[in-house]
Amino acid sequence: MIDCHVHTWRCRHAVGTPEEYVRAGAERGVSVLTFTEHLPLSPALAARVPGADGYAMPEAELSTYMAEVAEAAVLGESLGVEVLCGIEIDAVAVARPYAFEMLDMYDFDVTLGSIHFIDDWAFDDPARRDGYDRWDPDELWERYFADVADAARSGVADVMAHVDLVKKFGVRPQKATDGMFLDVATALAAVGVAVEVNTAGLRKPCAEIYPGAALLRAFQEAGVPITVGSDAHAPDEVGAGAEEAKAALVEAGYRSVVVFRGRKMQEVGVDDL
Repeated sequence: MIDCHVHTWRCRHAVGTPEEYVRAGAERGVSVLTFTEHLPLSPALAARVPGADGYAMPEAELSTYMAEVAEAAVLGESLGVEVLCGIEIDAVAVARPYAFEMLDMYDFDVTLGSIHFIDDWAFDDPARRDGYDRWDPDELWERYFADVADAARSGVADVMAHVDLVKKFGVRPQKATDGMFLDVATALAAVGVAVEVNTAGLRKPCAEIYPGAALLRAFQEAGVPITVGSDAHAPDEVGAGAEEAKAALVEAGYRSVVVFRGRKMQEVGVDDL
């Protein structure tokens, strides 16, 4: 089993230390565990978003985070868990210059790109759900997926995370999504960016894996590589939804998934999950 998306207490909205995650992974049969803490928000983005200090660790902690993961990797060796160190980047346009600066300074195994913000609105924050009332769902989904494709083309991310996060609270468009899904799948395929089967959606109001079946199938048909992550925010969520993820992959036609080491993609057979 691989789990290529987990968070620790350092993001300020999760709990648990790297050691606790590694021990939980070992208990659940996880063979590859990738920490993907939230990159500190860029000053340009943080200045625009109320409550931004609750969304990511401070920049001063980035080196400490990496040292903690390196220490956890030593523990992982003794427990049969390969531990990798990644980062999750808020990949909206205003934040990308800062992200590229950080990537020049630090070496990660993988960079996840995420869209958590529409302009100044943190749309996946339960405390800000009222923002959906100000959007037409069709226009919101169009804007969100345009931002996902734009982020992928920027080169900041190896993997686009929870790629249909906009559905988190069950807000769905009225229009058909086929064209929208084809466009984003084509965009990611063109630049060689992977996506993830992210099982956190099973634990959210949408009660569905990110991405949903139709979008996952569009990615498979376009030849977009896929990885797997629980998006755990507590040690007891490590590996959560693994069986559901495998079933979704097989149903969509995937026969392999990828793991990033040193930002290089390596394949793992679905049967090995």
